[in-house]
Amino acid sequence: MNIKDAAQVFSDIVEKMNEVSINSSRIIHRMEIGQVVRQGDIYIHRVGDSHECGKKLESRQLAIGNTMGSRHVAEAPATIYEGATLPRWCDARTFIGPCVESAKRFVVTHPEHAHVELPPGRYQITHQMDARTMDRVQD
Repeated sequence: MNIKDAAQVFSDIVEKMNEVSINSSRIIHRMEIGQVVRQGDIYIHRVGDSHECGKKLESRQLAIGNTMGSRHVAEAPATIYEGATLPRWCDARTFIGPCVESAKRFVVTHPEHAHVELPPGRYQITHQMDARTMDRVQD
């Protein structure tokens, strides 16, 4: 009989989770305005084409930071803009991220979470907030 200690079991679970996350994708076939999909600590809101965005950004990263957890990346053909306005359904204290737009399907990748493939459209990124402090949660 092969008995593992708790540390080994935990290690095995983490390894399996990483295999699943790295090798899987969530394919969203249709997303209506007002619908939201989550990838780790970011929320991807489908907004209307008239949703205001700021200036075009060079970076494709959707979360602030340089840790592995902040590596949410909107791949080409998506174009990334500064976030200018929160979706009307968000609390005013919500931490706003970039605005993403694409005329074709695109993928938001992450090294620790399943990739998310999205249909064409405009999307506003927001960040998970700690309900007690209203600070941004970071992966």
